[in-house]
Amino acid sequence: MHEAHLIQPILRGVTEHARREGMRRVSKIRLKIGEFLGVKEDSFRETFLMLARGTCCEGANLELTRFPGNRIEVISFDGM
Repeated sequence: MHEAHLIQPILRGVTEHARREGMRRVSKIRLKIGEFLGVKEDSFRETFLMLARGTCCEGANLELTRFPGNRIEVISFDGM
């Protein structure tokens, strides 16, 4: 579960920001994932689903874009 340490800070940040904005639920998260991280998309999505349970990000659609880099960037997220 290599992806867990990458996903946990994303969930914390999105959850905190969504709460400050008065959102109850996050419906979509757009991320850019660096190719040099060695992240497998299927494993990333599965791990995200598991870690997001019980948070406002549970069930959020992930929109992933690759780029030549070694980091993950949160581009934006939608919620209500």
